[in-house]
Order: sequence, then structure tokens, then C-alpha cells
Amino acid sequence: MATFSILYNNCYGGFAFSDAFLAEYEKRTGKVLDTFKALFRLGAESIRCDLIAVAIFQEKGSDWCSGPNSQIEAFECPVALAKYWEIDEYDGDEHVRVLVAEALADILHSYMRTGDNAALERQYKIITETDASKDKDKVENLTPMISYWGC
Repeated sequence: MATFSILYNNCYGGFAFSDAFLAEYEKRTGKVLDTFKALFRLGAESIRCDLIAVAIFQEKGSDWCSGPNSQIEAFECPVALAKYWEIDEYDGDEHVRVLVAEALADILHSYMRTGDNAALERQYKIITETDASKDKDKVENLTPMISYWGC
């Protein structure tokens, strides 16, 4: 199953990149990164999903990429659920929440509009297999949503 990475902070303190990460990002993109502003962009525009940022993270690792009072980690999310995630945080400690109920509602609405049973079955299988493939210790509740806690 195809996935994409979402960067999040796995400790109390808040999301912050290291100076070395910021310099490497600027070197590769030619852009100075304002982490604070970039965190509030949504979806594919978010620094959390930025392909260059994720590539640097995968190459260098959490310790090298994380700023003060931060532990950056990557969560792998199925591409089929790319529109159905959000970040929850408490005192800077974040977790990625996959909004399964919203994804299921959208495929049901699509089926009601199109009547395409094959598409409904295919999309439902992708969503439910996503739950089955995750670490059960980190799953709160399939209905209404699945949460993956950072700590």
C-alpha cells in the first residue's frame, strides 16, 4: 500500500527543526524556512508533508533534525487517507490522528452519487486494511477514528 510521511513532534516542548536541518533545507530548496508559518499550512502545503523535509528527515534521522525540546518523528499514512489526518497536541507533544469516520463517510457519499459498487468495495477495503495493518497498541478506536499517539 502506498504511503506518505507526516512529520510530528514526539515529546513535550513543541515542533522545532534544528539549525542544521534548516540550513540543509535552505541549501536544497533555496528557501528560508519559517517553521512556525509552515506548520499552519494544510495538507500537501504543510512542512509536515514536504517531500524535501521528509527526505532530509529520512536521511539524517530524528536526533539530527530535531530542534531544542523537540523530537521529530515520521508517521506513515496511506495515500488513500491523505485528506483525512490532523495533528493533536498537548503541551507541544503531538500525535497524528487519522480520521477514518470521515473517510468512510466520503466513500459512502461518493457511492450514493455514482452507484459504483466496485469503487465502494475497493475504497472500503483500503480503509479497513489500513486499520488492520497498524500497531493495535496505538489504536484508540476504529469508530469514529483511529489515533496514533506520539508518546
